[in-house]
Amino acid sequence: MNSNYSSPEWIEIARELYKNKIKIVVLVFAVSVIVAIFSLFLNNKYKSTANLLPNPSRGIGFDLFAEEGGLQGIASSFLGGQSDEANRFYIILESYTVKKEVVEKFNLIERYETSEAEDPLRAAILTLEDHLNFESKEEGNFIIDVWDTDPDTAKMIADFLIEKLNTRSTTIATREASKYRDFIETRYQKSITEFDSLSTELKSFQQKYGVLELPTQVEQYFSVIASLSTAKYRAEIELNLLEETVNTSSTAYQNALNQYQTISKKLEEVYSDTLPDNIELNFTALPEISNRYMWLMQEVEIQKEIQKFLVPVYEQAKMEEAKALPIVSVVDEPVVPVLKDKPKRMLIVLMAAISALILCFLYYVAVLSFRKNNDLIHRITNQD
Repeated sequence: MNSNYSSPEWIEIARELYKNKIKIVVLVFAVSVIVAIFSLFLNNKYKSTANLLPNPSRGIGFDLFAEEGGLQGIASSFLGGQSDEANRFYIILESYTVKKEVVEKFNLIERYETSEAEDPLRAAILTLEDHLNFESKEEGNFIIDVWDTDPDTAKMIADFLIEKLNTRSTTIATREASKYRDFIETRYQKSITEFDSLSTELKSFQQKYGVLELPTQVEQYFSVIASLSTAKYRAEIELNLLEETVNTSSTAYQNALNQYQTISKKLEEVYSDTLPDNIELNFTALPEISNRYMWLMQEVEIQKEIQKFLVPVYEQAKMEEAKALPIVSVVDEPVVPVLKDKPKRMLIVLMAAISALILCFLYYVAVLSFRKNNDLIHRITNQD
């Protein structure tokens, strides 16, 4: 008598299945029919699809720096780029506010029969999430899929989502542009005030002392200081913008901060240069009147350079704030679907038949194994 477990051979399993083929066929057929009948009670769901293409994102004035690649590169890293636009789409469409508006506009609490739930609105939103699908394609387009038992409602929800995507994104972009414009405007008005004050003081100085001729080196020195000052204000604007858009611990912000500190340090070194050889840089070596004149001319030149830089930036900022362009272009508008998309009844019945066939196979393998090891099972049972 064999005291070890004996597994059924494949030939034995095949014989057992063949012997019970009628039962297996009848059972699989019965399961298929039952599932087919049950699937008839499932509601048909229709899918409406919108194919969107992101419009170029607002540059918030960054195109003015395209030649140098400074702020424009930073902007494309954090605010622009195809993947960032897709992320913005996801954030807006997946937001609680947008989904709540969809539920309220189309009375989905009643349609989804969630009025008896503990939190009807939350239950309707969760059901709505099962009826939506958002997908960003590698080619750059963005797909919105909406399912509903009513074809017209599916299309209307897709249209409403496109509308919300545009309006909310425009609001966000306008708010960002407004903050940027406020900063540039404040700096521009300050520059105008300082320039007017310096111009008046310089005019009074010239009327009192007359115009003093200084070496060409001094003019070059003015140009150096003006360039460094412009670079400093440029770096200051970059820092301010990054404070509004990224974390202060980010690599981009730290690089911009280092750049600003380096320029400020260099500018301070130029101002404090007292080497006797650099007579054109050494204010203390010049007569008092010339020293004052040089300072006034220097400050006037700086304010001219600042205004030359700020005027186009300020105008661009005002244009960006006034823009109300949609964030997406609709490549394929959602249409009223004619054919159902779900449920796929043929697939459901096929999967049910395959599952029943697998269960039958496992059942007869177990029966055959029990029969083949019946003595061993009895012996184990008696010992217990």
